[in-house]
Amino acid sequence: MVQNKPKAATPSKKGRATASAEKRTYFKQADFPQTTLQQAQKIASAIVDNFASDGSSPPDIALALEISPTSSAWPALAGASVAYGLTEGGVNANTIKLTSLGRKLVAPEEEGEDLVARREAILKPRILKEFFERYRRAKLPNDTIAANILKSLSLPADRVQSALEIIKANGRYAGIIRETPTGPFVNLDSPGVPAPTATPELPEHDTASPDVATSETESSRQPGLTFQTASQAAAAPNAPAFDAKLNRVFISHGKQKAIVAQIKELLTFGSFEPVVSVERESTAIPVPEKVFEDMRSCGAGVIHVGAEGKYLDKEGNEHTKLNDNVLIEIGAAMALFGKKVILLVERGVTLPSNLQGLYRCDFEGDRLEYESTMKLLKTFSQFR
Repeated sequence: MVQNKPKAATPSKKGRATASAEKRTYFKQADFPQTTLQQAQKIASAIVDNFASDGSSPPDIALALEISPTSSAWPALAGASVAYGLTEGGVNANTIKLTSLGRKLVAPEEEGEDLVARREAILKPRILKEFFERYRRAKLPNDTIAANILKSLSLPADRVQSALEIIKANGRYAGIIRETPTGPFVNLDSPGVPAPTATPELPEHDTASPDVATSETESSRQPGLTFQTASQAAAAPNAPAFDAKLNRVFISHGKQKAIVAQIKELLTFGSFEPVVSVERESTAIPVPEKVFEDMRSCGAGVIHVGAEGKYLDKEGNEHTKLNDNVLIEIGAAMALFGKKVILLVERGVTLPSNLQGLYRCDFEGDRLEYESTMKLLKTFSQFR
């Protein structure tokens, strides 16, 4: 007698759906975007460059970026742009529009407006803001500690590694993460001037990516973006290693100590290390030799050029007398730093003809004016 074996239980549709749901990780980009700010802002740039800032349909913007409107990379990028506050409307909207913040970021109308917009944008997503707020005025934690913090902020474990790279890339792009001799430092209160960075390429094809929900809908695991991450950029053969010498800027002291203090503050603001010889006492080395030793340890220089008095020529014309040591320092700076030299010139001082081609910033009195300060900040950002 043949006995019928009991059939194996077949999971119901409801059971299969539940099991499938357990494998999915739902996560809104409003909490943590899937791309860096520098990548996401390409949508805002495309709207300004191709549609006169008026916005357009999602497919048209995708095509302007040379991304297929049906690519899974497109909704992830569009969702990140919304999460950073740069645009309104995702891939299912009739129109993707540029926000005021997005316009300030990619089409600033005032100097420094784009830098302020960078900092505002990276603090829009919830977890990014909470992470940076936690380490305000503190050293950036190592990857292990940072990963645990991100998990405690409800970031899925499978997204932690990519999130760390986005945090570092965003922080440096906005000047919030600043390099110091002891490691990266988070400073929300006085961000530095960001160093120039290469613009990451947008993806051309789909590849696997972590689950993430766009700003409009939640979606399960699907092919996604291939972006150049911060670690990949660092590993690129053309990426220069950090050079402490290039981060040091020599400052000749001059007579105006208040101005020297301002210059130091501006350099520190820009994540540079100011070096003032008169503040670095050494009884074993004569002052002139100490000055040149300090100059050789730096990658750029700010030379204070003030008047040492007046004199009359044979025709009775009055001229400004320059300190001989200052002229020697300028010559040494030109030899050591090339074009990375700023002459901080007291108003009314006439420079010798062979120094006319150097970059100069004029001042009057014992304080730098706003215009001079902004010129210096802009020039410092080009030192690296």
